Amino acid sequence: MKIDLSMHGSPPPGPAALQQTPQYARALTAMGAQVQGITGRVDDGIAAQALVVRRRMGPITLNWLPRGPIWRPEQSSQQRDTFLSCMTGVMSGGGLWIGNADSDSAAAELASHGFRPLIAPQSVAQLDLRAPIKERQAAQHGKWRNRLRHAEAAGLVISEREFDPARDAAFLRREAAQRRTRGYRALPLGFCLAFARQNPGAARIWSAHRANELAAQMLILHHGTTATYHIGWSGALGRKTSAHNLLLWEAQNWLSARGVVRLDLGPIEAANAPGLARFKLGSGAKLCALGPTTIRFSRPALFQKRHSAAA
Repeated sequence: MKIDLSMHGSPPPGPAALQQTPQYARALTAMGAQVQGITGRVDDGIAAQALVVRRRMGPITLNWLPRGPIWRPEQSSQQRDTFLSCMTGVMSGGGLWIGNADSDSAAAELASHGFRPLIAPQSVAQLDLRAPIKERQAAQHGKWRNRLRHAEAAGLVISEREFDPARDAAFLRREAAQRRTRGYRALPLGFCLAFARQNPGAARIWSAHRANELAAQMLILHHGTTATYHIGWSGALGRKTSAHNLLLWEAQNWLSARGVVRLDLGPIEAANAPGLARFKLGSGAKLCALGPTTIRFSRPALFQKRHSAAA
């Protein structure tokens, strides 16, 4: 297997979470982060890829591997093992690794290369967009589907367009206010701006209006064959008319028609945000358990780096 290094990586060899896409890497790089793409190639193309975010913390280099690597379907266990060995060995300076495994099986593979559980796993909601419309409708919870019908009959006008940092500044201000009120944390709002500027056309915003009154909006990030629900806002009219149900339905149909196979709806936190959890899972999304956050520390590489610097 040949290992290539690059700043942003290539399109991943399979469906990937936002954090393992070149679009994400370009946005982070524009914000001043260092992202290392590690690609494993075989004779017939890309076999595996990992995007690693690097950060210096005093004498330590922190290598963060979020929800990777991404494998080509039916990749052999031998090739997966080879890539993981190369991935941890090719980074200069060694240092500390933090990995967010995408599944229990991925965590087991990382464990065989020195990664140890650190934080308990979380679950996320994922919408499979490969199914026909009727099948996706049938997968919706009955109450969710009733709210969708209510929204369809409420006289809402739905529009979709490219996210514009200047035009949509008010949308980001509403999101900032929403975060303060509800007390949740997410990627900084500057990430939206960097993502849109570095990936023209990939940040899409859906809006619902009635009689020129804005009811609700939703921002989705499109990255190759997958997409991510990023920000949602709903006003009093939107809540009254169940506008968010209609926006998510229209968005997933738009994405599916353009070859997107999966829409990631984000973490499920039933205890802290039960209403949001019901909304996500009621849409027909599946609850997917990730693996634990893991840690790997390369003591010899760290010692050598400090020793060389002192010399």
